[in-house]
Amino acid sequence: MSAHTAAGIPLTRRQRRLTRSAWRQPLAVIGLSIASVWLAIAALAPLIAPTDPILQESGRFLAPSAEHLMGTDGLGRDVLSRVLYGARISIPLAFMLVGLSVTVGATLGAAAGYVGGWLEEAVMRVVDLVFAFPPIILAMAVVAALGPDLRNAVLAIVVVSWPSYARVTRSLVLSLRSSEYVAASRLLGVSSARALVREVLPNVAGPVLVLATLELGNAVLLLSGLSFLGLGAVPPSPEWGAMVSEGARTFNFWWIGAFPGLAILTVVLAFNFLGDSLRDALDPQTSRAVRERAL
Repeated sequence: MSAHTAAGIPLTRRQRRLTRSAWRQPLAVIGLSIASVWLAIAALAPLIAPTDPILQESGRFLAPSAEHLMGTDGLGRDVLSRVLYGARISIPLAFMLVGLSVTVGATLGAAAGYVGGWLEEAVMRVVDLVFAFPPIILAMAVVAALGPDLRNAVLAIVVVSWPSYARVTRSLVLSLRSSEYVAASRLLGVSSARALVREVLPNVAGPVLVLATLELGNAVLLLSGLSFLGLGAVPPSPEWGAMVSEGARTFNFWWIGAFPGLAILTVVLAFNFLGDSLRDALDPQTSRAVRERAL
């Protein structure tokens, strides 16, 4: 399918202009800039961090200064180094768990929507069961059963995240499977699986990509939340949620929790800005409808 098509329909010149202009909006530029900076930090942390993030070579609870720009924690570790190295944990894990959630959810949702019958009924009942629980509570239960660990935290977040992609993908496939171009492919002898992969899924990719971009911020929040509660990263791992938890225990020394908290805030905002901009680029009509309802 051409890069200038959406839902099997060629984009007009005006639509292409709207797509390009969506990425020139201030929020898109800000989100892309912040995300790029954090991705660069995650890649270059060993080169730009002042010290080793677990090295205890300085005084305890030193306030931010020229020597330690973000101060030190209760063990004399440099907070700036720990925040920079924390990007190497939170951001890659967020991408990994969103990728796993998209793979599981989109696959099951597409199969349920296209095949229907007992498969659709079974998948959607599991989705309803997961949605019956608050995400953080269900994630806590999964981690508590498996044991506190970052790997188990990622697995728990995948368990609570994939139903969103399954529900969105199923609804999109249901609206597309009876379209004329899918019917034409089937009349030409194309199998159900091939029609699903070649004709339906490319037209589902846009909304799912928007949802995945928005969910990156939620993934960082959930992962940090589990670590904050002691169910994610274990000491001395420099994970942002665990650092905020340490700052909460030593509230008088504000810098210990404030800087990793700001890191979480900026990453979540960046991915939310990118998700909104991606929605504007891929589906301007939906974006306008959302803004009109907000007004």
